Amino acid sequence: MWIHTVSEGDTVQSIAEQYGTTTREVNRLNEIGTQDTLVPGLHLVVPGPSVGVRPYTIQSGDTLTSISRKAGIPLPRLQRWTGMTANTALMAGQTLYLPQEIPQADRPTIEANGYLLPSGTTSDSNILRDVPSLTYVSMFSYQARVDGSLQPPKDTLPLQTAKELNIAPLLTVTNFDGNNFNTQLAHTILANGSIRRRLIDNLARTMTQQGFRGVNVDFEHMAPSDRPLYNAFIRDLKNTMRSSGFSTSIAMGPKTSDEPSASWMGAFDYRTLGQEVDFLMLMTYEWGWVGGPPMAIAPLNQVRAVLDYATSVMQNNKILMGMALYGYDWPLPHTPGKRASGLSNLTAQKLAMAQQVPIQWDSAAQSPYFRYRASDGVDHEVWFEDALSTLIKFQLVQDMNLHGLTYWVLGQESPWTYYLMTDRFNVRKLPAR
Repeated sequence: MWIHTVSEGDTVQSIAEQYGTTTREVNRLNEIGTQDTLVPGLHLVVPGPSVGVRPYTIQSGDTLTSISRKAGIPLPRLQRWTGMTANTALMAGQTLYLPQEIPQADRPTIEANGYLLPSGTTSDSNILRDVPSLTYVSMFSYQARVDGSLQPPKDTLPLQTAKELNIAPLLTVTNFDGNNFNTQLAHTILANGSIRRRLIDNLARTMTQQGFRGVNVDFEHMAPSDRPLYNAFIRDLKNTMRSSGFSTSIAMGPKTSDEPSASWMGAFDYRTLGQEVDFLMLMTYEWGWVGGPPMAIAPLNQVRAVLDYATSVMQNNKILMGMALYGYDWPLPHTPGKRASGLSNLTAQKLAMAQQVPIQWDSAAQSPYFRYRASDGVDHEVWFEDALSTLIKFQLVQDMNLHGLTYWVLGQESPWTYYLMTDRFNVRKLPAR
């Protein structure tokens, strides 16, 4: 598949004609209507060869024509990829990600996980049928209780659908108390050997009864002093799971160094946990967050820094890199206490088209954003993930020999993500049981 950057005057029909396809196909891949008025900077997926990307640092005196010659990419093709013209002024030092065709035989094989928040309705099944290529679906969440029991989600329907689609279900257990990740709840469970044992036994029993293929632990906001207790819990859990034929995985927040006393992140001992688990989900997103100032959700420079540290202390091929299927819309000016609104990546693109504002590109974060003025006169800034920022992050998986990808959270519309994933990678399916 190819990525087309919309320029002034582009229409769905004119883009389809350029690539010898139909407006229906462009609409299917991107879920935009043929009557939608496109905006400059929009990245659309179109039929074409499988591509990866390679960085190119703009040099003083570079033009798109000179880059075309150096990269061996025909100028018209490069213009459609970048949305630039031969006369576009380029800024030395900035990075362009250029397309690089990937032969079918060179596509890496990965595993892919998606987190699902079951609603107990048929929408759960419909969501999974939209992403049948996943290796795993993590049911979020089985809430651990202070006595070692479990409060399950309404996951009967998606468990049935996952079996039909050969998507291996993972039981995600959390220290979520219904409102927050509870620091004291985690401590009580981890510090009491009998409660910890009871929780592990309940997990194994539930997984056998419900047909899960593995357990995924997502304990968050733990006290740094509970670090050795969490390590011991994961070790005990793994030993029980392995003897029963289940996998053990964990979700961990991002960090770039080990500071054992740091709040929240200090409890995560990357080196030790990486040795214990079968694989792990790194939450490489949420730099831009609902209560913070406007910025990229998953800036490439930050994601790369986390992966550089993680791969220095654990096996590369155990890491599933986190991908955000959402963005945020911040009212401006940002002030403490003023919160952003969440929206899916597709909704963000449709909002830019509805407001008829161009989509900008941040070269450091390698992420899209735009600003608009709402009907009440309030200015807004929106950051999200699009086709190009997604493909650039996919390249990290191959370049760093990672285990695969994990998505937060299924049901947020981002259609190009899955088309690009199956075009870019071979996604492994586990043998059916």
